[in-house]
Amino acid sequence: MQLDTHEAVPDETTICRFRQRLIACGLHEELLGLLNAQLAARGYIVKRVTLVDATLVESSRKRPAAQAAREGRAPDADASYTRKYNQSFYGYKAHVSSDGEHQLIRAAVISTASQYDGEVFAHIAPADSEVIYADKAYDTKANQAWLRARGIRNGILKKEAHHLHLTAEDWENHQQKGRVRRHSERIFAHLKKWQHYRRVRYLGLARNQLELTLKAVAYNLKRLAGILAMRSA
Repeated sequence: MQLDTHEAVPDETTICRFRQRLIACGLHEELLGLLNAQLAARGYIVKRVTLVDATLVESSRKRPAAQAAREGRAPDADASYTRKYNQSFYGYKAHVSSDGEHQLIRAAVISTASQYDGEVFAHIAPADSEVIYADKAYDTKANQAWLRARGIRNGILKKEAHHLHLTAEDWENHQQKGRVRRHSERIFAHLKKWQHYRRVRYLGLARNQLELTLKAVAYNLKRLAGILAMRSA
């Protein structure tokens, strides 16, 4: 959509209808990929190292009773409860994979908050990566097999269990991997501070996926401007 300076800004109804058409055409999931194809063709997305992480985003509605949320009777049927740092949280989870060198977002997927991180790994991890770094929530046998099948080096932190204790070498590897993984935090910091993405705006997975996709597109364009500025300096 292009607007001349003399044209009026579209009203809310027009914007809502445009949003619904994007979802109906499946573009709420494809827009980021279309942009990234252009960025990759010009060498801005470096595919050697990929970072995978997730963050919680609150629902746009007031917290319902836990029983109502479990039974799907809450106003936002796709939101759910989970716990983090011994605190209750209600809403969604934004899963992101990014280029380790330039921190450009490669994939972004929204899920309900109770979705286990490891189950989303294969949906956001690019198969053309050389190595993928992620925290221990992604350390599952299924994800390890997924990486092996594609010849991708495993940079996921090892998970400790009652029958599996980490060695001194494992802890040292954790520190090294952590220094790489921490770059993904700049993405979430930008989304939450500058795009105010602490709470979703809509009801349901489809509309909130479109919001996350558009925020990822906006972030990548702003990050590209920063990369170009550094190269020209």
